Amino acid sequence: MNKAIAIALGLSMIATLGAASGCSKNGMGKEVRSDVSGQMETAQPDFTACYTAALGKSRKVRGMLVLSITAAADSGEFKNITVTRDELGDPDMKKCVIDEVAQLKLEKPQKTNITFSYPLRFSPTK
Repeated sequence: MNKAIAIALGLSMIATLGAASGCSKNGMGKEVRSDVSGQMETAQPDFTACYTAALGKSRKVRGMLVLSITAAADSGEFKNITVTRDELGDPDMKKCVIDEVAQLKLEKPQKTNITFSYPLRFSPTK
């Protein structure tokens, strides 16, 4: 099976946290959003591999996974990755995506934990 796969990536500010005490910012400035998006884009080939494996089991797998992710203070490592919305219904795919995200970290770590929501939309293309 050699089908093209479309994966839509996008940063959602639904669950933005991480404000330092006494600081008016929420930790998700333009640079941090760009860093997060860049890190997630680097994982797109890995997400595609996860999705290709899922399609091998069922050609009907499609939909959105919304992840809640925390970028750890000082290290920037992506931790506490949970799925808050799963339209795919494939536990192996969900685990594969979580495992790939767990290997990521911000290029410029922040001084506080930053928690954000990140949607991934998966669909086969013709």
